[in-house]
Amino acid sequence: CFSPKVDRLVSIGSLHDGNIYVWNWRNKKKLTSNRCLGSIHRVAFAEDGSYFVTVGIRHVKFWYSVAKSTSGVVPLRGHDVILGDSRNNRFIDVVCGRKNCTGLTYVLTANGLICQFDENRKLRADKKLQEKTNCLAIGDSYLVVGCDKGVVYVLSSEILENIMSVPLPHCLGIDINFIASTDQMTYPQKQNISFPNTIAVCLDENKSLLTCFYNDHSFYIWNIRNGQEIEKRDCYMYHSECVWGIETYSIRSTSSATFNRLSFITCSADNTVRFWSLDHNETRSNFASSPVENVLNRHLMKIIYLDEDYSKLCDNPTTQEKPESTTKLGGRCMKMAPDGLSLTIGDLNGNIRIFDMKTFKQIAFIVAHDNEVLSIDYGQSTDMNVIFLASSSRDRFVHIFDVSKDYQLITTLDDHSGAVTAIRFTDLSITSDLQLISCGADKSLIFRSISKNENGKYQFLRSHHVFENQTFYDLTVDRSHELVHTVCQDRMIRTYYTKDAKRARACRDTTSDSTSYLIKIDIDPSGKCLATSCSNRCVYLWDATTAECIASLYGHGEIVTDLKFSDDGHHLYTVAGDSCIFVWNIGELLVASSSYRSISAPPLKTNDCIVVERVETISQTSNLTEARHPQTNSQRSFRKSSQPGSISNESEFSDSQLRSFLDKEVIDKTISPQHNDSVFIEEDNDDETADNVVNSTVEMNSFFNENYNHEYSTINTADASETSKRLFQRQDSISSRFSSLSIQMT
Repeated sequence: CFSPKVDRLVSIGSLHDGNIYVWNWRNKKKLTSNRCLGSIHRVAFAEDGSYFVTVGIRHVKFWYSVAKSTSGVVPLRGHDVILGDSRNNRFIDVVCGRKNCTGLTYVLTANGLICQFDENRKLRADKKLQEKTNCLAIGDSYLVVGCDKGVVYVLSSEILENIMSVPLPHCLGIDINFIASTDQMTYPQKQNISFPNTIAVCLDENKSLLTCFYNDHSFYIWNIRNGQEIEKRDCYMYHSECVWGIETYSIRSTSSATFNRLSFITCSADNTVRFWSLDHNETRSNFASSPVENVLNRHLMKIIYLDEDYSKLCDNPTTQEKPESTTKLGGRCMKMAPDGLSLTIGDLNGNIRIFDMKTFKQIAFIVAHDNEVLSIDYGQSTDMNVIFLASSSRDRFVHIFDVSKDYQLITTLDDHSGAVTAIRFTDLSITSDLQLISCGADKSLIFRSISKNENGKYQFLRSHHVFENQTFYDLTVDRSHELVHTVCQDRMIRTYYTKDAKRARACRDTTSDSTSYLIKIDIDPSGKCLATSCSNRCVYLWDATTAECIASLYGHGEIVTDLKFSDDGHHLYTVAGDSCIFVWNIGELLVASSSYRSISAPPLKTNDCIVVERVETISQTSNLTEARHPQTNSQRSFRKSSQPGSISNESEFSDSQLRSFLDKEVIDKTISPQHNDSVFIEEDNDDETADNVVNSTVEMNSFFNENYNHEYSTINTADASETSKRLFQRQDSISSRFSSLSIQMT
C-alpha cells in the first residue's frame, strides 16, 4: 500500500514470514519494520499519512512510525483497537476517511458488519448488513460496500446510513442477444437466477463514477450523479477461466447478415463460447448505430453456454486449490464449417458439439473421445462431393465423420501411439487431391491421401510417415497448400512439403530459454509471416522465408494457448490460460520489420534463429493402405439418444478388418531413426539433447505440465491392453468402443 504522498510503501509478508516493512521505494531503502504474527488481509493509510491500519483474522491494528531518533532507527509501533464483542470476526477490508471524515477508519467483516473507529482507536459506530460483504471503497462523502449476489451499497461515510443502491448486474447465464434495456438485464423470465459476487469497487466522486468488479470477470461503470436513477455507463464481460481456442470469422456469401461484423470466436473452460466484434476501422459512433449492439457490451455479440451449471463462470476466492477429482468442462478447440453455417466445438471431456450459426442451437452431440479433444478440422472435396470432419484427442485416436450424413462416423485412425496434438486437411497444390496431416506426442508427422474406391468407400491411405526425436505440438498449412509448418518440443520450427513430406527447412528458436517449448503456430494470409507461442508466455513473429525473428510480444500472465491472424493480416489475436484475449496491431511490424526487431520483451540473442539447410533425402514410406478402412452405413451406425440434438455412437467391425487394423507389419513400415539416419539432420545434434529438454519440464509451471505434457499418453504396444483398461473410462465413446473391439479381436 502506498502512502497518500506516494513517498512510502508498506509491504506485508506471508503468515510464515510475519514481517511488516515500510520502504522509501524511490531510494530503495527500508525505513522501519516490525513483526505481526497474525494473518493480514488488507492495509490502508490515513489521509495525512501519520499511520496505517492492518486488518485480518481477529486482527485490527494501528501502526505509527515515531520521529527519527538520534541513533537513526525509526521504530514502528502497533496498537490494537478495542473490538469488544466483535473480536472473533474475520476482518477483510479497511479504508480511512477523507475530508470531513479525516481521522475515521472503516473496517469490514466477512459476515456483513461495518465498524467505524475514531483516531483514538475506539469504536464510534457500526452497521450490520444482511448480505455477506467482500470489499470497501471511500470518497469524500460516500462509503461503498460490495457484497455477494451483485449487491452494492452506497452509504454516508459520516453516519453509515444508506444513500443509494446500485442496480444489480447481469444474472449468470444471461442471453445478451435479447437484452434491450437494463430492466431485462436483471430480471429475465426464468426462475432460480443467481448473480455474480461483487469483489472490488472503485469510487471517483469527482466524475460521479463507480466501478464494480464481479467474480465472473465482468465489471460495470455506473454513473451515480443522480442517486435516484443510477445509469450504466459501460460494461465488459470476459472469460473467467482459461481460454483454450480462438477461431477467426471471415464474411461468406452464405453467412447471416447479422454476423458480417463478427471478428472472432473464443471458447473457454468456463463453459462458454463467446462471439466478438472488433471492427478496427469503425468508430465508437458506428458501433452505437449497429443493429447487433447490446446494452451490456458493444464488443461482445453473443454467448453460448455449454452447460446449465453456471458455477464455472465465477471464481471461488476462498480456496486456491482445485479438488482432486474435478471434472473438466468447457471448450478445448473449435472450427467453423467451410460454408460458415455451423460451428464445431471439441470439449475438455472428449465430446464434439455442433452449433447452428443462425439459431445458435446445438444440432448434434457426439460422444467421440475418452479424453479432451485437442484438434478438429473440416476438409472439403469437390471431386468426391463430401465434407469431412476430423477430430483428434489425447486418447491417440483420430475420428473421421461425414458432415452431409448427419456426422456419421466414417473411420477411426489409430496409427499414432500417443496424443494426437493437431490435424489439418489440405489440398495438394498440383492434383487438388484432399490430404489429411496429423502430428502427435509420439513424435510422428503422418500424411494421408484421401480417395474413394469403386465400392464407394472412402480410403485414407498413409502416404508418408515422418518421425522426429521431439514431440510435435502444432502444425499449420500455408495458403498455397505447398508447405506445412510445425512447432516442436525442442523449440524447432520444421517445414515440410505437402506433396512428398520432404523437409524444406528447419530452424531453432534461440530467443527463448532452453527450458521453454513452442506450443502453437499460425501463418498470416499472405504466407510471409509465422506466429508462434512459447511456454515462456511470449509470442514470436517470424519471417516465413528468412526465418528471421521480426518481433517478440509479451504481456500474458500465463501460457498462450492459441493464436490466429486476422483475415487482413494486420492483427494477431492471442488467448491464454490467464483468461485474457489480446489483440496485437502488427501491420507496421510486417511492413517495416527491419525497424521493429523486438517489442516489450526480454532482449533477444544475437542469432534469433538457427537455420538448417533444406535436406532432400528424407526417408518416406511407399503408399500404404490405411490400417483402417471405411465401413458401410450398416456397419457403422448412429443411434439417436433421448436427448434432443444428440447422437449416440456404435461401431461394428468384422474379424478380418480388426486383424488388419492391428497388423504389426504395417506398423513396422513407419520411418524410425534405426532404419534411416537421414530422418534427423544436424540441428538434432545440438548440445542440448532430448533428455535435457524432457528433464526441463520439471521447471515448467503447473499449467504447462497439466495441459501440455502429453508423455503419459504415449502407448507401448507391448502392454496396450493394460493401458487401455486404465485410460478408457467412458464406455459410451467411439474411442472406448473401438479400443474394446480391437482388443477382443487380437
